[in-house]
Amino acid sequence: MEFLRALPVLPVHDLDAEIAFYQALMFHVQHREDDFVALQRDAVLFGLRSVEVAVPPPGLSWQLEVDDVPAVLALALEAGLVVAEEPQRRGGEWTLRLQTPAGYELVLEGPAGSPLEPDVRALALALPEVVELVDSAGRTEFRRAGGAWLVRLSAGVAEVHVQGVTRVELATASADHVEELLRSAWEENSPAPVDLGPLRTE
Repeated sequence: MEFLRALPVLPVHDLDAEIAFYQALMFHVQHREDDFVALQRDAVLFGLRSVEVAVPPPGLSWQLEVDDVPAVLALALEAGLVVAEEPQRRGGEWTLRLQTPAGYELVLEGPAGSPLEPDVRALALALPEVVELVDSAGRTEFRRAGGAWLVRLSAGVAEVHVQGVTRVELATASADHVEELLRSAWEENSPAPVDLGPLRTE
């Protein structure tokens, strides 16, 4: 005998509102009856049942594993869903907390990857006179030839040399924001002019 999968059924007071919430996260209705609906996306399948009163017990978290927390956050913000907590890094994972219309806390958890890191590398190397180095701690540094470093990358974090040092979590940053910081760093940290001494007229 083996247990194949868990198919939770959550009680809710407004079935249509709860369906709309999950559809905003790209779930689809697999099956529906008068007071029940089964929702599915990829390998996740669960049910919602309409009841007269549904108050989730305090401390109950309904958790799903995902492979792209920033993408889920983008869907949630676009649909105007309630974000109970912006993405937070906990150990090697990111967690995002949403609140469903029925009051459930939906926790989305995924790896602390940095989908922007290749873009940051490309943006940095596209700036004039910028070279890529790797230091002994495994941190990648982008330095303007003849000038100070502009950006350092390590474990999903970019340290940008602008207005001191600005730390950016790449899993939740926007590409436009990072590009703006990089260009500011490039302008702020120009190489010092070389003193060639007095001109000779002889």
